[in-house]
Amino acid sequence: MGNRQSAVASHSWLHGLVVLVLASILIDWGFSNDREIKRNVLLILVDDLKPSLGCYGDDFAQTPNIDRLAKQGMRFDLAYCNQAVCAPSRFTLMLGSHSTSTGLYGLGTELRSVMPNAMTLPQHFHQYGYRTESLGKVFHIGHGNRGDASSFSVPHFHDKVIEYLDPASTDGGKLTREEAYFSNQKLGQIRSLPRGAAFESPEVNDMDYADGRVAAETIGRLQDAKLRYQNQKTPFFITVGFVRPHLPFSAPQKYWDRFDRDDIPLPRLESDPEDAPSVALKRGGEITNYKPVPAGEDFSLELKKNLIHGYYASASFVDAQVGKVLNELRRLELDEQTIVVLWGDHGFHLGDHGFWTKHTNYEQANRIPLLIRAPGVTRAGSVTRQLAESVDLFPTLADLCDLPLPTGPQSIDGLSLMPVLKDGRKRVRNHAFHAYPRRRMGRAIRTERYRLVEWKNSGDPLNDVQLELYDYQLDPHESKNIAEENPEVVNRLRSILQTYPPAVARANSQPGKKNSSLPSPLIANRSIKIAAEIQSGKPQGVVIAHGGQEQGYSLHFEKGVAMFDVRVNGKVIRVMGDQPVGGRISLEARLTKEDIQLSVNGVVVGKKRSGGWIPSEPKDGMTIGEDLRSAAGDYVPPNPFQGKILNTSVKSLSDRP
Repeated sequence: MGNRQSAVASHSWLHGLVVLVLASILIDWGFSNDREIKRNVLLILVDDLKPSLGCYGDDFAQTPNIDRLAKQGMRFDLAYCNQAVCAPSRFTLMLGSHSTSTGLYGLGTELRSVMPNAMTLPQHFHQYGYRTESLGKVFHIGHGNRGDASSFSVPHFHDKVIEYLDPASTDGGKLTREEAYFSNQKLGQIRSLPRGAAFESPEVNDMDYADGRVAAETIGRLQDAKLRYQNQKTPFFITVGFVRPHLPFSAPQKYWDRFDRDDIPLPRLESDPEDAPSVALKRGGEITNYKPVPAGEDFSLELKKNLIHGYYASASFVDAQVGKVLNELRRLELDEQTIVVLWGDHGFHLGDHGFWTKHTNYEQANRIPLLIRAPGVTRAGSVTRQLAESVDLFPTLADLCDLPLPTGPQSIDGLSLMPVLKDGRKRVRNHAFHAYPRRRMGRAIRTERYRLVEWKNSGDPLNDVQLELYDYQLDPHESKNIAEENPEVVNRLRSILQTYPPAVARANSQPGKKNSSLPSPLIANRSIKIAAEIQSGKPQGVVIAHGGQEQGYSLHFEKGVAMFDVRVNGKVIRVMGDQPVGGRISLEARLTKEDIQLSVNGVVVGKKRSGGWIPSEPKDGMTIGEDLRSAAGDYVPPNPFQGKILNTSVKSLSDRP
């Protein structure tokens, strides 16, 4: 009996030794339990957030939670979006593709209508075992766009983008223009709706606004994810999007109270850059949909202070929500297994050059905050001057999580920043690329010192180009375009730009809708005929538009009624039909020196005295199916057309000067 017990003991000891040896071998081969559990990803998106943060050296900002994240990981000092407008910027992030590669330039374009087989960032993670979730503003929802439900494992948690709590902000609770845009309501009646307030500061709790509710829901999702991570080893990819500091600057009073109005940083340069081409400039736009913003260019000092105060208060409010989420991640002991990224979709003009909001190729609209904390990879408090782009996050996150790098089917234009995350001195590129379409396509190269912008449409002659060059070492506020004085720098940067494929034409999500990226015909000081053929049960929106707030014309519909607007020196003259029409419809509009005329199906339905030709070429180019910039007609752009556009033409008549 003693010998048997001794043999059993010896066998047990030998078995234990074998198990230990095998375990050691498996660990060396990378098969430990820890290795089987993949890193999680928490991707935090903040709308309209530029680097007005304490961690980026802004002494006026109150952002302690985001600053703390920067101290825990790597801060990118030269990160740039690829197009400074919400929907296209988010597409670049989620696709890893430049908008110039996809044609996704606008707010109302549906991703799957244009690229049904695209593989988005969360889809890539899902196919490798991740549970992917989204909360708040992730894809742009509004202006006719409904996001992309197929990108995530579970339904999207949606909340408001435009939100008011003070009845005075909405004329007593009425639906405002921007509320309608972002909730896809009354898109054909925007002009008839009241403007909402540009800012409000009621005495309310954080949860009374959407960002507070999104933070609370994210905390609950993290708690559920912890259980799945423990019990099923299911990694998570959670994308949470906060909407402030997007207009309106709606934030609880306590966040406004953090700032001394006497210290509000006013813009240093409120004039256009000297010698900048007119195509590069902007006035008005999105901000004019809010009261008490004037229709003209003169903002009072009080209004400027209120807008800038509201921006910083809104950023502080979002910082508090980010802090709640990060605190919960740490409380759940998930922080050491989770990569955290904080990304702003684009920058924001706060009166510099006289511009407000985004939609330009200038620094304030395109430079973004980018913070990455990757446990085991990034060093706490590290900083890099590597030029980074939004498209880089897709391959970078795949690389960090040991997943295959994305291959499309869409063009993958980003690069993995993994070498830089390990050592901020490493470089994977020497420039960043971005673009913005106006009446011409503006493609830009940003190096550490310079930005070159080339304004040129595909098919334009090589010598028909407008250029901008800015030296941020000598002129950080872009006071003067120095392209003419620096041909060597221009040629060097243009040679980089020529390595990129030409910008593709604007993608349209409506079947049968004409492409809106077209050459603009000359219309100044001449009679013109505009013709179109459309198919729609109840036509609504812009068929064809050329021009903006000063000069131009638009052929469009309101509630099925055809309209022809001609704008001369800012004033609109309109001729229109007397009843709604539907079905297959032919339209013809004429502008001569004497009159304006509109015909529907061969019958003249409206005619007025014109007061003369359009006196100068419009600043905004011709578009089909929507009005992309400031309104050529008496409506709120983009006013997309609801129906099919079969044919369009613009011709000069014989009675030219």
